[in-house]
Amino acid sequence: MQVHQLYKLRVDVFVAEQNCPFNEIDDQDAAPETRHILAFDGETLAGCARVFPTENGSRFGRFVVHPDFRGSGLGPEIVRTGIEYTERFDGDLIVEAQSGLVGYYEQFGLVAEGDESLDTGVPHRTMRLAR
Repeated sequence: MQVHQLYKLRVDVFVAEQNCPFNEIDDQDAAPETRHILAFDGETLAGCARVFPTENGSRFGRFVVHPDFRGSGLGPEIVRTGIEYTERFDGDLIVEAQSGLVGYYEQFGLVAEGDESLDTGVPHRTMRLAR
């Protein structure tokens, strides 16, 4: 049931709300090294993200907070949990952030680098937490 809730929340926000009609679920979701951060309020999935190691460090992404829980402080808690989890991996943490969220991620020590690029039609910036 948790897998269904996870995918439903991501599709509801990324595909429906943000109008990105692209394949939201990918092979990285089921990779054995991927960890999904799930935040529940009772039985409701309030937010989620995924983290996984890479050759040169780790990645944090697919971060989403249910509309009913935005502004509650849950988002920063999920980001901090993801950053803390990835400390076990050697190398830098990379986030492919939607450009409008660069300032949000900067509060956690991530630094934008390179030029803006389009990912699923949405402007993104690569952000790095050097370790």
